[in-house]
Amino acid sequence: MNKIFRLLQKKLIPEVDSFNEAEKYCNSKMPFGYQSKLLCDYRFRKLDIFLKNGGKLIQGSSINTLLISLSYCLHLNNGKFPKILDYGGACGENILFLDSLFSKSFHKSSWVVETNAQVIEAKKWEFVRNIQFQSDLEKVLENDIEFFFTSCALNYVEEPYEILRKIVDKKIPFICLTRNNFSRNPKSFIQVSNLSDNGFGEHIKEYGNPLIWYPAQTLSEKKIKDIFIGSNYQIICEENLVDSGVINLNSNYSKDLVFHLKD
Repeated sequence: MNKIFRLLQKKLIPEVDSFNEAEKYCNSKMPFGYQSKLLCDYRFRKLDIFLKNGGKLIQGSSINTLLISLSYCLHLNNGKFPKILDYGGACGENILFLDSLFSKSFHKSSWVVETNAQVIEAKKWEFVRNIQFQSDLEKVLENDIEFFFTSCALNYVEEPYEILRKIVDKKIPFICLTRNNFSRNPKSFIQVSNLSDNGFGEHIKEYGNPLIWYPAQTLSEKKIKDIFIGSNYQIICEENLVDSGVINLNSNYSKDLVFHLKD
């Protein structure tokens, strides 16, 4: 009976006209959404257990594009590592991976921008004690960032194009946007998932498996390209993905985009 009820809840999700409308509906189902204490604690605990059990972060869904882009950056900069901003970097998985792969001090010139709740939660976990979590994007951008990375996060903020314009204004040399959920007719929608679908690693049964509600929207590939190409950036990589980050395969598609600021 519980499974039937959950399926009905997912099928009866209403359509919305704006991101704000989607957010209000999600908050009525689950206060604080992505910033709920349950979700933040679950994601960190899940990753902590995964790493303690010998899990490898190279399994991450965006690692290939990140490494290819970073390799190109290192090539152009004579091997010098850039200052990295991971926007929507969850529990710091990407920075932890790069730290283990290249240098134990990689985190010193890297930042993860996340929600206030995620930043607060990060302070409770020993395995991410060295990673610089910050909720204020403007403050991080003061550090002369050289490599901006994000994976699917832009679909879950209200003003994604404004964020990208801020990046452009700072003339950050390398831009790596992965697992973008694009549509030829972008629209806001309500996304619902099981708690177990969130985070890196095996599900922790003690948490149960409640539904997690959050607002989302599809993006315009053309609009993003126009923002960068119109500001002296060139595309150095674009790759169509099968279904990574995509909710509705009938109307949406997924693609990685990597830009480099021309000299």
